[in-house]
Amino acid sequence: MQSRRRVQGGMTLIEMLLALAIAGFLVAGLAGTVGQTLDAWSATRARLDVVEQAHFALERMERAVRGSPQLVLPLAENPATAWSESSRDVLALVLDPRLDRDDDSFADADNDRDGRVDEDPGKDTNDDGKAGIEGIDDDGDGSVDEGDQDDDDEDQSLDEDPVDGIDSDGDGAIGEDPKGDLNGDAQPGIAGIDDDGDGSVDETVPPDDDEDRDLDSSNVDEDWYDSVVFYLDSGTLLERFPNPHATDGQDYEEYELAEGVSLFQVTRVPAPRGVLVDLTLELTDADGRAVSLVTRVRVGGEL
Repeated sequence: MQSRRRVQGGMTLIEMLLALAIAGFLVAGLAGTVGQTLDAWSATRARLDVVEQAHFALERMERAVRGSPQLVLPLAENPATAWSESSRDVLALVLDPRLDRDDDSFADADNDRDGRVDEDPGKDTNDDGKAGIEGIDDDGDGSVDEGDQDDDDEDQSLDEDPVDGIDSDGDGAIGEDPKGDLNGDAQPGIAGIDDDGDGSVDETVPPDDDEDRDLDSSNVDEDWYDSVVFYLDSGTLLERFPNPHATDGQDYEEYELAEGVSLFQVTRVPAPRGVLVDLTLELTDADGRAVSLVTRVRVGGEL
């Protein structure tokens, strides 16, 4: 009887080692491709985050400018100084008079809740107890909060520019440093006008700009300018925003809007009607690539 040998198929040791080596090369190549893909995705995500931050910050500033009745900073260019006042790295505005965050039917900027906004500020117009705006170099001379707290533009002169539409002190800006008697007419409110609608004219004494008090009461300087400020601090763009119905000009919160800011420039642009603001914001990502946004906005454009 003829015997049959059973032949078993399989891989020799050499073939197995060769297969493992090939598989190793394939896995290494795949890992490299996946790693490169993940690195590219991470870089793209970081880039998109920077772009998103830049757009968000610029939109916040644009909204604040359009809703503000007054541009506080930058100041207008002063021909008497050796530095620029009108192009700065700070933007300061007066709070939007329409804003009512707590829905109590009174605007947040209506500090005395009399239905009117910013009608009766004091000599320290934003009521923060500092010259100009607290912590800000208002006039661009390199110093912060220098001088008397009632010096709203930090030019070392007090009460030299009443709110009368005229550049009384010749510094290029209008109405930036008024007295407690805002329009400087030595009368409560506007001389000869019934400001509060009660039927009487000039019935109290200055500096009661809205004539809202009796002769023996003290409702004077009760509605200050609530400041909204955007400024740089070590490459981070901050927004300072007053709390609803703030108790004074130091009652505010600050928020980080963007990090890695390599350029923040705000330029006041005179216009035939009102004031324009040029905003330039540049952010740089970890790889040194910059995102730059530029826009022009009209102050109070939505009011």
